Amino acid sequence: MIQIALLLFGVEFVRSKFWILGLMGILWGSLGLGVMYDGLDGALYFPMRAFGLMLLLESIVTLSVASSGVGTQRAVLYFKGGIFFFVAVLILANNVYSHLLLAIIFGLTYFVIGLLTISSAWVVRFPHWRSSLISGGAQLAFAGLLVSPYPIALSATVSFFLGALMIVSGFNTVRIAHRVRRLRHGTSTFELLEPRDLLSDFKKLPPQKPLEARQEQESEFQDPLIVHIWTPEGTAGATTIPRPIINRYIAAVDAQGVISTGHAALELSPSVYLSLYPVADIDRSPAEFFRILKATRNNDVPGTFQPDYATEVANWCDSDRKIVFHHYSRRALIEFSNNYRQQATYNLTYRNCSSSVAFALEASMDGVLSERSRRWRSVLQTLLMPELWIAAQVRKRAMTMAWTPGLVMDYARALRVIVHPVPRPWFQRIPWRGASARTLPDKKQD
Repeated sequence: MIQIALLLFGVEFVRSKFWILGLMGILWGSLGLGVMYDGLDGALYFPMRAFGLMLLLESIVTLSVASSGVGTQRAVLYFKGGIFFFVAVLILANNVYSHLLLAIIFGLTYFVIGLLTISSAWVVRFPHWRSSLISGGAQLAFAGLLVSPYPIALSATVSFFLGALMIVSGFNTVRIAHRVRRLRHGTSTFELLEPRDLLSDFKKLPPQKPLEARQEQESEFQDPLIVHIWTPEGTAGATTIPRPIINRYIAAVDAQGVISTGHAALELSPSVYLSLYPVADIDRSPAEFFRILKATRNNDVPGTFQPDYATEVANWCDSDRKIVFHHYSRRALIEFSNNYRQQATYNLTYRNCSSSVAFALEASMDGVLSERSRRWRSVLQTLLMPELWIAAQVRKRAMTMAWTPGLVMDYARALRVIVHPVPRPWFQRIPWRGASARTLPDKKQD
């Protein structure tokens, strides 16, 4: 979440505030260490009731604004608010049964996350997958520790769990601050997000001649940047079998057994159009399924970029979802596109149409909120936006498994809400504020 926020605030904000970020990470991690120790020594000083009340208030606010979300954002906010509400009630109940339930919930959560982390790392084999295996194993061990009667008392489960989260987040914040400190002048904060092997591929490319497009100045009135999504259900030739989550994020199967995986593209007319396809169809038979899921170099195949949106529509069909951005970095997007298009390599799980769009969109978001970063109040308001948390969760799942058109759609929608000012901030979109708090109905073009 911090990485996405730093990308949006821009390199000048990041370079000038990296020491504050590192100091906050150290203090936060140290406080987490104290909270965790509080759960080990048997004498609980952690203000459990106050924390339960704060969590209850946060869950009520989240549930209140969930109805104003778009698509999956609404479901995610309802899920987050419901879980937080249930946990807050158990904390405030403060009895043996509630403590036992909390230990089971926290332990089961870490067990499932650890199991998914290990499974996705072993199957997909994305870069640094061995580190993910170790991380998943640590999560499984922590899950077992939470549900065991020793060395943690049931009444201290919450403080131990919260302390561990604070330590991990503090360590990650310090690590990000260290990377920020090493950013070279003339670079962008996109380096904090893009995969390191992608960056190394760009460094190996021969220097390009100066292009006229690169000299374009950022103008106040820009052509819209459009993220095109062909959803699996929208591109199916017949009625699909109802499987909501699978149809949205993986593939849809119609009554005739035809599989549709969807597609994603990014358009900035007339300068950029990113739409990556494999030159030849990839064998998706069950016998080859696990082999082609691996994000390894031996699964790279020749790819091709479509020339423009009109050509793609003529050869196929119109996109059924369009997410439109009016605030973006035109120069950064053109530079990324010029570099990225020099290698037309396709990999089903690591360098596909969706990951190309996701990385290009992130490159275009570099510094779009630089004006907000000059006011600490605006910075805090941005950090507290529910959509920032949603964007971080979507990106985390995609980077540990694979980018799909459904994930790109959710990610782009969340970023658009953050980047574009809305008539009313999230805390004014609660239902009991009356008719003035109602939001506009959802549209296919966001």
